[in-house]
Amino acid sequence: MQIDPNEKEVYIERNFFSQDVPVEERTNVFNKLFFHYKKDWQGSFGLMLFLSVGIACLGLSEDSTAVIIGAMIIAPLGQPIIALGGTISLGWGKQSFRMLKIIFIGTISTLAVSFIFGFILPNDTPNQQILIRTSPDLRDMGIAILAGAAGAYGYFRSEFSTILSGVAIAVALVPPLCTCGLMLEQGHFILAGGSFLLFITNFIGITFSALLLFFLLGIRHKRNLKWFYTGTVTVILLGTSVIFPLALNYKNFSSDAQFQSSVYEKAGNVFAHSKNSTAIKDLSIQGTGVIITIDPFPVDKNEEKRLITEIEQTTGLQVFLKGSSK
Repeated sequence: MQIDPNEKEVYIERNFFSQDVPVEERTNVFNKLFFHYKKDWQGSFGLMLFLSVGIACLGLSEDSTAVIIGAMIIAPLGQPIIALGGTISLGWGKQSFRMLKIIFIGTISTLAVSFIFGFILPNDTPNQQILIRTSPDLRDMGIAILAGAAGAYGYFRSEFSTILSGVAIAVALVPPLCTCGLMLEQGHFILAGGSFLLFITNFIGITFSALLLFFLLGIRHKRNLKWFYTGTVTVILLGTSVIFPLALNYKNFSSDAQFQSSVYEKAGNVFAHSKNSTAIKDLSIQGTGVIITIDPFPVDKNEEKRLITEIEQTTGLQVFLKGSSK
């Protein structure tokens, strides 16, 4: 059921939308952004979220890029985030909190369902598709901001609505959350933290660019800008809080060889004091995980656990040990 804000929400039309925006465009944007006014939206939203989570978890387990892209396209979580930017731009405080509630429930549900999937799927060493989603850096924030602006414009101009699937692929929301849920189930908390940081980065970047673009396009309160400034400052502060870990990851990427040498040295010092003077045969860093091939491999499980714990403490990475195959 389409809602015309000029008939059903006269107060919103008169007080929240700039008169520079034509009536038809106001109505179109209203109906697209605030989907929760449509009848029985919860069932459709929940179903598509569950399906996207299931597809993403299976794709992550299979290390399949194509399957994960499919999950990105059908995931509905991006729409309420862009709508959140719209409510802040409009100075619409009540609906801002309602959007946050939808996003929060969607986030928790995604984590819970992916955690359950973790019980069913094999607990092998995390593959590339999982590991690449555990170490976001400043580039990911840049992608989220640009893609969020493109998504907001796609909702504003119907002729550009076809770009929304591209936006969903460029700035994924469900796969990082599924990675987090799967890693929590397996007890890989460093990887889980890194993947959740990627989701938060995307969330902040999309929200900021959406509210800014909508504001510039005229979707804003005509007189009272208090909530717009409050919401914008809040989003900026949240963004500032993740800048340090993103910058640190970017520094590690830009000095990849140096960072790998540092990890090699720290792990080597730990192995030098092991019972069997274990030697490193190969070391591979992906995301916030490091796979170390050693010889000899410790027979004692307690010794293996001690080595992993010490290396994780000194490197800040999730450690996976493998025996050398001769």
